[in-house]
Amino acid sequence: MRLLRSMFPEHIFALSGIDPRTSVQSLSRATHSSRVTVRRRLAQWQEEGFWRSVVAFPNPDLFGTSFQMQSFVLERGRERARLERALHDIFEPAFLFQTEDVYNPVVLAGSAEDSQRRQRAFGDTGSGIPNCPPIDVPFPSSGLRLTSRDWQIVTALRRSAGLDWAGVARQVGVTVRGVERRVARLMAERALFFFPELDFRRSPGSVAWVGILSAKSVDARRLESDLARRYPELLPVEPIFPFEVLLPASVRPAFGGSFAFLLPVASASTGDLLRREIGALPGVVQVLVGFPTQNLHFPQAFNRRIELAMAGQSRPD
Repeated sequence: MRLLRSMFPEHIFALSGIDPRTSVQSLSRATHSSRVTVRRRLAQWQEEGFWRSVVAFPNPDLFGTSFQMQSFVLERGRERARLERALHDIFEPAFLFQTEDVYNPVVLAGSAEDSQRRQRAFGDTGSGIPNCPPIDVPFPSSGLRLTSRDWQIVTALRRSAGLDWAGVARQVGVTVRGVERRVARLMAERALFFFPELDFRRSPGSVAWVGILSAKSVDARRLESDLARRYPELLPVEPIFPFEVLLPASVRPAFGGSFAFLLPVASASTGDLLRREIGALPGVVQVLVGFPTQNLHFPQAFNRRIELAMAGQSRPD
């Protein structure tokens, strides 16, 4: 978990992602591990299927839209594949985060009416129970206007297996150094992001998702710091989902704040033990523990918008 945490600029598991240019040497320093150990661990992640790929995606700001998330509990049963297809077809997610039976599709936001229509349509299939209304996902903004060459590089990166910089350079017809300079500019202007696609079912060890609700009388930041000291391997999760909405409306006012993190655990069967252990800490009034299964990227959500952006691009390089 230390290695994964060191890849995120703020050491938070966030949709704004990682810097794919980070060197093995930098990761070695950040984790206090040898370069051989880091290379071996990265190779293991890929061989076991935990680290599936790194996805390049443009800021939705460039299309005049934003990210929005919905949340559903899918009912257990033989029709799981059908339920998942319905979720994909109706919501057309850009990303999908899954923790056991909880599915959180992140979509390119439309109007409020469209969001509510999709939620109703999914509910009408009998596929799952909504956890909350559609939630706007905070995301860095970018006012950059991409050139045609920029869009070509973005498209090539999205098609590239393993972010092959030399292959991207050949496709676009520029030098590798030219690709690197343009990517650096796009990242600096928050126009381009990279996110790892992970399959936690194939992680080298078990990983728990832990959500904590604290009392109003407690300093939430201090509680987070105490937990970080107690569990030095934890990876904080970006506070996108206000999971206090999972509680009955009558008791929500009693809670002061919430936060979540990923934590390596001995086995999936330790969930109840972890819940009791954290729940006994001062200031903790509710603990939710689940086991993430995967986060996936769905390229079609972006591809059509990228094509339209490229077709309408008239600014010279």
